Amino acid sequence: AFEDYLDSDGVGHKDLLIKYKVIIVGDQITFDFTGTCKQVTGPYNCVPCALKATIYYSLMSVLDHTIPANSGFFDSIHIVAEPGTLVWSSEPAPVSDRETTTQRIADVIFGAFSKIDPTIVTAAGNGAQSFFAFEGEDLRYKKHYVYVETVGGGSGGRYNKDGLDAVHVHMTNTSNLPVEALEMEYPLLVEQYALHENSGGAGEYRGGVGIVRTIKITEESASTTLTASTERAVYRPWGLEGGQPGGNASLIITRDGEVVSDNPKPRGFVLKSGDVVQLKTAGAGG
Repeated sequence: AFEDYLDSDGVGHKDLLIKYKVIIVGDQITFDFTGTCKQVTGPYNCVPCALKATIYYSLMSVLDHTIPANSGFFDSIHIVAEPGTLVWSSEPAPVSDRETTTQRIADVIFGAFSKIDPTIVTAAGNGAQSFFAFEGEDLRYKKHYVYVETVGGGSGGRYNKDGLDAVHVHMTNTSNLPVEALEMEYPLLVEQYALHENSGGAGEYRGGVGIVRTIKITEESASTTLTASTERAVYRPWGLEGGQPGGNASLIITRDGEVVSDNPKPRGFVLKSGDVVQLKTAGAGG
């Protein structure tokens, strides 16, 4: 068995428990999420097909990767999850950021398998689908713009080598918009694009490090708003076999040198010219 927490749903609910146990009997395997917290009002609820996809991915990852995804594979897998919970939501429920929840579900599944054999899994990764979404008016062209980018983090340390730096983990991929292209296309200035130093958990094989992406709103941008999200600002990515946890994420908005928001999940935050938004994604466990 294993459990972990999402920091929050961004609208007031905190410490969102994902609880899991794996049960293997003969050639059958059950993934039991009984005890997971109820669905929330923020957009982090999982739909059933997303839970199933995460389970199939996780099991493929710890087994022989040449096993085909066919009915024989799926027929051996059983899922126990209560409707109306974070991992198996019931309508109506906001679900648009469920990718972050699936990242944490995979971590929890791997955590349970680590108790069977720690060499078949990694330590916890950055555990989020971190993203920026800026929108406003570009005064240079008198046009509305929207800039969205997902930002990677650390991947967990492995039993025989370090974790990977600056990547997304599990069921998604990292975008990487070059600074020059971003600044030509949008009324935004990238002040920093770097590795998140010291965010990889220590160990014989350290966890990967996250990313720092710092963006300034220029004078050519008007009516600018920000929606963004990151995770593990509170709960650090756990390590395995004595490895240390990875470093936390953060999202800081400063105005005239003063912090005006440290909410890691701002929604529709109104920005002014000169504001600076810094996203630091989490590292990973060692």
